[in-house]
Amino acid sequence: MRIVLGLVAVAALMGATAAQAASDGAAVTLKAAPAKTRMIQDGAAWVCKDTVCVAGNVKSQPPVRACKRVAGELGEVAAFTFKGQELSAEALAECNASAKAA
Repeated sequence: MRIVLGLVAVAALMGATAAQAASDGAAVTLKAAPAKTRMIQDGAAWVCKDTVCVAGNVKSQPPVRACKRVAGELGEVAAFTFKGQELSAEALAECNASAKAA
């Protein structure tokens, strides 16, 4: 039963887009598909399908910091939404510049 519920939860998360991230979750659209499809970052479980990755119940922190940490693991970011806040083009540039240096 837990496996079925887990699969349902993952399927629901994968239906989210960067613009639809829940107020307690996060979503990222990457410029290229990442090498890995799952990771744990700051206690949140990220699940990726193609270039979209989502996480539920993320830890409170500045959105740009969260973006930098995710980009450092998964690659360059095209869009990032964290706890309902979508990053601006300037914030995305800062996020990606930091990820390249990592």
